[in-house]
Amino acid sequence: MSLLRLDSVSRSFWRGPTELRTLREVSLEVDAGDFVAIYGQRNSGKTTLLKVAAGFEVPDAGQVMFHGKPLAQMSRRDFARLHRDGIGWVEHAGPRSDGLSMRAYVALPLLSDMTAAHAQRRAAAALADVGAEDCADRHWDELSDAARMLVAIAHALVRKPDLLIVDDPTVGLGMMDRDLITGLLRSTADHGVGILMAVPDMPAMGQADRIHALGRGRLLSPAGDDKQPGSNVVEFPGPRGTA
Repeated sequence: MSLLRLDSVSRSFWRGPTELRTLREVSLEVDAGDFVAIYGQRNSGKTTLLKVAAGFEVPDAGQVMFHGKPLAQMSRRDFARLHRDGIGWVEHAGPRSDGLSMRAYVALPLLSDMTAAHAQRRAAAALADVGAEDCADRHWDELSDAARMLVAIAHALVRKPDLLIVDDPTVGLGMMDRDLITGLLRSTADHGVGILMAVPDMPAMGQADRIHALGRGRLLSPAGDDKQPGSNVVEFPGPRGTA
């Protein structure tokens, strides 16, 4: 059973009388320990794809399943639990309060289940796990773009989710910082967490197990015998020799 499965998902938006078809019958699977990268230019629909995968947007057609259960059939309580424990969504925006230290920010998702002291200890460990322990007592506006992304990943991982969804984690970063972030995601996948990442440029995908391109609403998938009928398929060989 796949960790995450999208079956023939479509999503459209309306601009006045014009229908904009952002996703067209997209099918995708992510298993535990997979690192899957989606490449797409700006406005290609990759952020919409990630939001649909996370359940933040409802597809017009098709189905999204997590651990074999359709998201559309989840109760509000189950959906809240899914985003508390099952799926980690990496936020680019940072904390809503400027006064929070990064330790307190990373601890926020834990406060409903444990004391503040315990949550902050867990948060400090999560920051150390991503190599951002020196950010613990600093504030968001004091951090570099790379440090902000490390903190954002720690914030998403602190509850130990099964799946991490990351939108454009390397945007605006130089080569060394880009490699730092993608290397961290690679290590996270190697520890059993599924990773679904969208990126705007090809070099950022080098650590991924599987690479897909999104264009004109269709997912261009690695060639294989199990491709979906009617799908567009293209080969994107990766450095790890997977397809």
